[in-house]
Amino acid sequence: RQLFKTHNLTSISYPKRFFNKSTKMCDKTTDVISPQYIRGFDRNKGFIAQVMILMTVAFFAAWIPGKYLTPAEKYCPEDKPDCERPDFLAFEFVCGSTFLYFAFVSIRSWHIRKTPMTDLPDNPVGRLYGYLEESEKLCAVSVAFQLWDLLGTPFLPEFCSPIMLGHHVFAASVSYVALQYQYCHYYSTFFFALSEVSSFPLVVMSLAKYYPPTPGTIMETIGGIAPALFAVTFTYYRVIMWIKVTRQLWSDARYAISSGKAEQYRPGKTWALYFILFSSTLLTLLQLFWFSLIAVEILKAVGIDVPDFNPGFE
Repeated sequence: RQLFKTHNLTSISYPKRFFNKSTKMCDKTTDVISPQYIRGFDRNKGFIAQVMILMTVAFFAAWIPGKYLTPAEKYCPEDKPDCERPDFLAFEFVCGSTFLYFAFVSIRSWHIRKTPMTDLPDNPVGRLYGYLEESEKLCAVSVAFQLWDLLGTPFLPEFCSPIMLGHHVFAASVSYVALQYQYCHYYSTFFFALSEVSSFPLVVMSLAKYYPPTPGTIMETIGGIAPALFAVTFTYYRVIMWIKVTRQLWSDARYAISSGKAEQYRPGKTWALYFILFSSTLLTLLQLFWFSLIAVEILKAVGIDVPDFNPGFE
């Protein structure tokens, strides 16, 4: 530890071979990890910029076919009922592509390979401070996406609401902290990626809303299936699993703080752990709020009259 402190190794970018299967900043056989960590944002700045540029290119590429789609009348000015809204398709294309990436990587990692469970020590220190190269990339893509979304949303009135802007700010901030100070690589796979599985059906629902499909087509069928798929995946990943994983996060953090491990492994950075816990609380409340809106719509669909407290979300 004194060697790390003396030479300020926390600021050094190590070559990839440093993180081979046997070292990876933790030794599974001893359940011990090194207090040394990588400043992830510093060494991923170029990658994050490339991802944001790629998203921008994808946005304008999808803009072209979007000009040939007919939007719903409600999204056109009254004096231009036959307007063009290619921005809808362009924005949802970027979101959908990102969500598919998150879903593919996280389902493979969490459900199939179980990388966070097998490559990190099964204890609070391992889950909070262990290193996973895959999680580092997920954090970097999450930072890029949330920043891109935050910068682009103000130009799209239908997406620019205080609650959505607040979500992007907190999600981007937590992603940055996890990336820069190497926090919660175990939890990053779930919160930044796996929880987005439910977002892809939402993209399909949004496209069907913005560009109503022709009756009797395959697009109408897909648009009809998407709401049920969204409700199921949201309930499982963003309510049931979310609460379970959040409880474990709080338990691990409580142990790390009370035992002094938080300061030992990230000297002077315990504030970051408190910030992660604060953000997880706000984001959990947001998931429950959205779930209540979904529950109300389901009850209405089956003929049950319930009060509508939707503040304006479609």
